[in-house]
Amino acid sequence: MAMKSVCLMISQKNNVPNIVVLGSGGGLRAMIALLGTLVELKKQNFLDAVMYLCGVSGSTWCMSLLYGDGKWSENLMSLEKKLCENLSNFSWHIRKAIKFLEESSKDEHYSLTDFWASCLVYQILQQFDENELADHKEASENGINPYPIYAAVDKEKLSEDDRNFPGTWFEFTPHEVGYTALGAFVSTKHFGSEFEKGKLKKKKKKKHICYMQGLWGSALGSMEENLKFIRANIQPSYLVKTKIISLIDAGLAINSAYPLVLRAERRTDLIISFDFSSGDPFETIKKTATYCQKNSIPFPKIEDQEMDENNPSDCYIFRGDKSCPTVMHFPLFNNMNCSDKIEEYRERFPTFCMSFCKGNIEDLLEKAGLNVSNNSGKILQEIKRLGSSSHTKQF
Repeated sequence: MAMKSVCLMISQKNNVPNIVVLGSGGGLRAMIALLGTLVELKKQNFLDAVMYLCGVSGSTWCMSLLYGDGKWSENLMSLEKKLCENLSNFSWHIRKAIKFLEESSKDEHYSLTDFWASCLVYQILQQFDENELADHKEASENGINPYPIYAAVDKEKLSEDDRNFPGTWFEFTPHEVGYTALGAFVSTKHFGSEFEKGKLKKKKKKKHICYMQGLWGSALGSMEENLKFIRANIQPSYLVKTKIISLIDAGLAINSAYPLVLRAERRTDLIISFDFSSGDPFETIKKTATYCQKNSIPFPKIEDQEMDENNPSDCYIFRGDKSCPTVMHFPLFNNMNCSDKIEEYRERFPTFCMSFCKGNIEDLLEKAGLNVSNNSGKILQEIKRLGSSSHTKQF
């Protein structure tokens, strides 16, 4: 009820803070943790105030599964139960995976992304979603759910060792895909087709959600390990063709999609960042600060706060001047929800893990939810502060 009162208050003043929720990468751990986070945001009445939901790698797996339901934010509790049951049951069929791979091999853009999607992502998520990203338009237009943004990066630009180049970042939404910084976009339904001078030249077969999940989460897929698996388990020669993969997991640049939501047109006021990374839980915000500094993008200073990667707290708030968004940063495992067992939890939930038992899934959901419930007062305070100040952009 408190959240609804705040939303009413700020709407009456025509100062609506533009709120973004970021989910970092981290494989299956990130997928489950984002689900637990969103469930608790809903319970605390914050989810209705979120404008954008933006994910990298494992977080995109959670998002793309949810947006298959047009009213997912209203059905979160039942969806949570269903997704947890799916993750606990083995329903991957190698024959089905091979069939999709054989069909994919006929496409000139066939690559190891097809293998990763069909044989590994399908196996991790225990479902093969044959719908398309453009099919999620209804779920993103009905005003019920936050608008989804999925991140990838250009492999060729990333290989130039220039990870701070804005043109490296590529975004996907149900409506359009393209280079964020360049403003170069095409309709999502034509992703993978050929264009010349901005016009559609040759329409290609549409990519299904499972393929997208493989592309967005490709950092977990080692080319060498994939080839070993193929040669050891699947004999058809079409699986080992050499192709170029252009777009890869954005986590290889920054493991959270700050560059997409810092796009000026998005007028972001408050970034609520949930970090599900392994290792240093502050690496994403440190890399973002460097990225923003090199590209003259307003971002709050982070040097003034002590950040102990081995013993992090559960919530950090970074504020800047009126040109900067406020950032609330939440490390997944911290000294509040794990006490003195942070390292133990990190070891229990490694990134390169294809499944967790039911008990671990429930534990991870709880830990992620605690980061929201334990800090609901702080989140509410920041929304109030931004809503009542001239900091907020006018709509």
